[in-house]
Amino acid sequence: MPSALYHNKLINITRGAALLDNNIIGAHRNWSFWHRIHRPNAANGFVPGRNLVNGRLVALSGGGLCQLSSMVYHLALLAGLTIVERHAHSLDIYEEDQRFTPLGADATVVWGFKDLRLHNPHPFPLSLRFRVENGRLIGEIQSDADLMAHHVDFIQIPLKGPFVQVNTVVNNHLKDSTIYEQQRGLEVIA
Repeated sequence: MPSALYHNKLINITRGAALLDNNIIGAHRNWSFWHRIHRPNAANGFVPGRNLVNGRLVALSGGGLCQLSSMVYHLALLAGLTIVERHAHSLDIYEEDQRFTPLGADATVVWGFKDLRLHNPHPFPLSLRFRVENGRLIGEIQSDADLMAHHVDFIQIPLKGPFVQVNTVVNNHLKDSTIYEQQRGLEVIA
């Protein structure tokens, strides 16, 4: 969805997708988002984009990478990977028709503080594939072995006030529960 700093976000997502494309997660090995992306600064090809910091939208280098990390997280759930480290956003700032992933499928990343780390429990390697086409991020997990997709549901439970709880259920088993404060219409502060 076009928004403030949309062009910069697209630059950052495209750069991040290129760095993650063809990443191999070996059998019984761990994987880290930041280990593959590295510091999201100008020297690494990133530009200021929209970031959610302390309940405010601000322009920081690498803004928008959480859309890429969120896609990795969602793909990992579908592929039966073990989530070693994942951080949800504290705020839900989107209307339902604006979401880039279902509420609950987000994975925020902050260089040096918050990472997305996965473990491949399968006895075979997996390959992450990413590309950006016509402003759309496309991601896949591939394997030479049979890899059955897991069934993933994100179940929203309204709470008092502006809060909602989202239960992440994989193959009918609760994997995570996150509470978000719903806050629509935030403007970017430069």
